[in-house]
Amino acid sequence: MSLSISNIVDIQLNTVPKAASRKDFGTVALFTPETGNAFADGTTRYVYVSDYSEVVNLFGSTSETAKAAQPFFAQQPRAKQLIICRWQKESRQINPTNNGLKGGVMSATLEEFKQIQSGYFSLTVGETHYDVTGLDLQDATDFDSIATKIQEKFTAVSLTNVTINYDEMGNRFLLASTNSGQDKSNLIFYAEDSKKDGEYLGSMLKLEDGQASRKIGQNGLYIEAESPVEALIATLDVNSSWYGVLFAAQLTDDQIIAVANWSQTAKKLFGLNVLRNEQLEWNSTNVIKKLYDAGLDHTLAVFDKNDSYPVSSAMARLLSVNFSANRSTITLKFKTQPTITADDITATEYQKAKRLGVNVYTYFDDSAMLAEGTVVGGKFADEVVILDWFADAVQKEVFSRLYLSPTKIPLTDEGQVILMAAVEKVCLEGINNGAFAKGVWSGDSFGNLVTGDTLEQGYYIYAAPMSTLSTSDREQRKATPIQVAVKLAGAIHSSDVIINFSR
Repeated sequence: MSLSISNIVDIQLNTVPKAASRKDFGTVALFTPETGNAFADGTTRYVYVSDYSEVVNLFGSTSETAKAAQPFFAQQPRAKQLIICRWQKESRQINPTNNGLKGGVMSATLEEFKQIQSGYFSLTVGETHYDVTGLDLQDATDFDSIATKIQEKFTAVSLTNVTINYDEMGNRFLLASTNSGQDKSNLIFYAEDSKKDGEYLGSMLKLEDGQASRKIGQNGLYIEAESPVEALIATLDVNSSWYGVLFAAQLTDDQIIAVANWSQTAKKLFGLNVLRNEQLEWNSTNVIKKLYDAGLDHTLAVFDKNDSYPVSSAMARLLSVNFSANRSTITLKFKTQPTITADDITATEYQKAKRLGVNVYTYFDDSAMLAEGTVVGGKFADEVVILDWFADAVQKEVFSRLYLSPTKIPLTDEGQVILMAAVEKVCLEGINNGAFAKGVWSGDSFGNLVTGDTLEQGYYIYAAPMSTLSTSDREQRKATPIQVAVKLAGAIHSSDVIINFSR
């Protein structure tokens, strides 16, 4: 017997774990108090929708959910994903449901069924097996009459706790137990061929495994009412991929403050519809002024006199940025809002809104556009999103360097260079997408950077030598802090043009 080659060359494969995923800034969560077809049970917290028609199918064309989603889907380009999430605004009693078997969409015609003289199939309900035989369908006038004939055979074999009906809309047969709630004795299993005399109908009825789908009955459930913030937290526990927050309802002032505070802490962007003129007033009772005073700059507000959900359009446009693409960052100002009617805004209303950081969609001469592209407080909305993206990307890149390294990164200056390279990678992404650019640094001095210096690359990264570490930090294997300066590229929002002439 020959010896193994591993005696000479031994191979060990280092597996590489998956890197931490960055936050998806192109996903918006729309919270709705409406049940529709999406939240009929007590467990579903969210559903993904890819277009407006899906929303209509789930909630109806006249629903508030559809009204809030329409401006989102009408916007082009737009954020790539909308998630509709449940907000249990009021307590609700969910009735118990029945065990069932939903047949697949039928392909056989009525004429083909009428060729059956002695059809059969077998069905197991609970632990009891039933052979349904002798089905003569020659005189069937429609699919409902076929269901009636099968029901008669159920009775003949003492299968009295299951009903069968024809669903004309879905072109399928539906079986259901007569008792509701969780009941194993009434579980309905797929149709089978027990090799009886005659023509087997299980496949033709689309009741076989692979064709039909089983439904397990559930007991009744009482769902407690929840606040908007409780809905946000509950959804975040099961899906944290979203960044934008919208509501398909008008919130109270207390709810607005609570959601704005939560969004600020969770680093989400809250979209607020401002529909009342008093919400533009500079006084302490105005909820928008309260957000302004609290410095809640993760609230994007749009004032509108005619439309109920203008911020859906603004949010969709603002979060349409692909941060991996070249020169992809945008400013929210100048953008149009399809399906939203531009308002006739007075100069006074415009200045009031601008002072609070509330956006308006109005005409400048004959051009309808969104202005001024800010969040509450006056910061530019694109810069808030850019800085959230940058902070998240840097965190994930530095962590990934530590997590994916097959060997340890040493607590030395050489090791720190590896982490600084991860930070620089994101800085270069910011240069590529247009978030950062060359400019004069007006912040505080640190490292070799002095206030007034020009950031030639648009960024500067510094870390003190590892020799400056305290004994406590060294024992905890804690590196010296990495400090980063980035110069935001900004955007031109206005210009003064001076014209000289001579005769």
